[in-house]
Amino acid sequence: MLGEDAYAYTSCGGRRENQDSYRLVRSGENLCAALADGLGGHSGGKQAAVIAVSRLSECGAQGNMPGQDEIISCFEKANREILDTRGGSSRMKTTAVYLCIHGEAAVWAHIGDSRLYHFRDGILCDWTLDHSVSQLAVVLGEIRRDQIPGHCERSRLLRVLGDEDMCPEIHPPIVLEKGRHAFLLCTDGFWESVTEEEMALDLYKSGTAEEWICSLRQRLLRRMEEKHDNHTAIGIFAVR
Repeated sequence: MLGEDAYAYTSCGGRRENQDSYRLVRSGENLCAALADGLGGHSGGKQAAVIAVSRLSECGAQGNMPGQDEIISCFEKANREILDTRGGSSRMKTTAVYLCIHGEAAVWAHIGDSRLYHFRDGILCDWTLDHSVSQLAVVLGEIRRDQIPGHCERSRLLRVLGDEDMCPEIHPPIVLEKGRHAFLLCTDGFWESVTEEEMALDLYKSGTAEEWICSLRQRLLRRMEEKHDNHTAIGIFAVR
């Protein structure tokens, strides 16, 4: 039996403007998800995120399993549109993460620090690595991965959409072997407030993608400070 169940939400948190954006698209055998987080320190971040999600959601829209060239092309289109849309003092930039599930296969790509997590039968088996100074500190052994949220250079990103030299990271396609697969796409305003252990625990307790995301969101809301960042998440269950 093949089937997918998806749920998503976005919130401005404690900010005046929500610069996150997301989209879920079903086309033929494809379920595609795109999520972006406009950089708050740059004017036009919200518009950059909307552009990114719009262009990335076109990837696989014909029902085909997108290959690496198609995925790169959609990231490049998004980047070029962001650069072309800038005006005056605008330095609009955004992170982005993309997922396509096609039958018994899945492929994803990202740039920046919006993340994707992949669980199989409740076990975390794949995750993206941030394009950030904090992630580099993990690689160098200076901090642990779970210490990234509190790192002093947490907000310094090394790759984003809106740079002339744009380089997304594409994960090779995987086969969705028999079992219960769960994908979580989220912005940093979400993953900074919930641990990977809590993601797995709430996944175990949840029968639907909505239950999973809402449980995690409740954890976030209990910890949310007054000026908490925008937070957005997409949850997808895929039974194979």
